[in-house]
Amino acid sequence: MLALALLLLWACTFGMPGMREVPSYFDASVMRIDEDKYLGAYVPDVTFTDEGGKKHRLLDFVKGKPTALILAYYTCDSACPILVKGALDATKNLNEDFRVLVLSFDKEDTLDSLKAFKLKLGNVPSSWTFGLMKEEDIKKLTSSIGYRFFYSHRDRVFVHPNVITFLSPEGEVVRYLYGISPKERDLRIAFAEARGSKITKNSFVDLAFLVCYRYDPNTGKYGLNPTVFFGLAGFGLVSLTLAYAFLKPRREVKT
Repeated sequence: MLALALLLLWACTFGMPGMREVPSYFDASVMRIDEDKYLGAYVPDVTFTDEGGKKHRLLDFVKGKPTALILAYYTCDSACPILVKGALDATKNLNEDFRVLVLSFDKEDTLDSLKAFKLKLGNVPSSWTFGLMKEEDIKKLTSSIGYRFFYSHRDRVFVHPNVITFLSPEGEVVRYLYGISPKERDLRIAFAEARGSKITKNSFVDLAFLVCYRYDPNTGKYGLNPTVFFGLAGFGLVSLTLAYAFLKPRREVKT
């Protein structure tokens, strides 16, 4: 009896033999893109085929407008459709001065799987394009932007980063945004960065967002720029001090 009690006490303290959790040897952080290495790089002029069967050269396609590049695979039933749908919702109130290009990194994808994937998204604006690439072009493009992926046979899914890559009209990698729920604010700022110095009707709004928010490489998202925050706070404090100094003598004179 005493031995059983001691065994239960040991089990409660250290766990039952054979019930220890199997440690995971997969470090998800290895899927994160080395931004220091790839920001400022240029994508190669690969070829992709859109849903209508038309072939495009990537650099010709991105010319003239900033482009959000989303790499996904069309048979995915988890993160890829959520990310693409999230980006679709987050861009519906933005101007049309940009493109969104969704390309599959799965060499097994077909036009049928592409159309089935797109059909589930509902209405898709004309500024969005979905495409397929051959295996050699998939390797060229993904390696040029540091995008790594592999197929897990046990889980029957691709393991890949959920990221939107923003390209300038010249094909330069300008920004990465991580996560499956992109925000309209973040997309607006990223498009403004990718647009560069080009003047558009929304430049002043975009400029305000660019000044007030700063990209945080640790989170892969934008956050409030502390310089602007403390600057505005300081300006407000100085203004109140001057106003008080100006009004106080007048009150004393009246009394």
